[in-house]
Amino acid sequence: LVYRGDSVGARRAAAEAALAQVGLSGWEHHTPSELSGGQQQRVAIARAIVTEPSVLLADEPTGNLDTHASLEIMELITTLNRDMGITVLMVTHEPDMAEYAKRIIRFLDGRVDSDHHNGSAA
Repeated sequence: LVYRGDSVGARRAAAEAALAQVGLSGWEHHTPSELSGGQQQRVAIARAIVTEPSVLLADEPTGNLDTHASLEIMELITTLNRDMGITVLMVTHEPDMAEYAKRIIRFLDGRVDSDHHNGSAA
């Protein structure tokens, strides 16, 4: 936002809006050590969406989270795709998290092993 030339006020408003989108309004002044793993992941997503990108790259977004936090993050990513039209390119080793995707491409030994559209995705 700085490099775009946004004013301090515009940057603050954009950051607050992004934190609100990920459910972290009121957490602006907390340090990472004061946040849970799920909250830290939400902050990372807020930082990624603050510039309103058309594509979100997510590398193992649930890799270090417990089941409950993982499901919350996947619901958030699904909402960003559905409501904001953000295309999400996600890498995961967790088959149950991959099931959230509309399209699943699996790699094996550096090659595409399968490519299918997921009719059960939200």
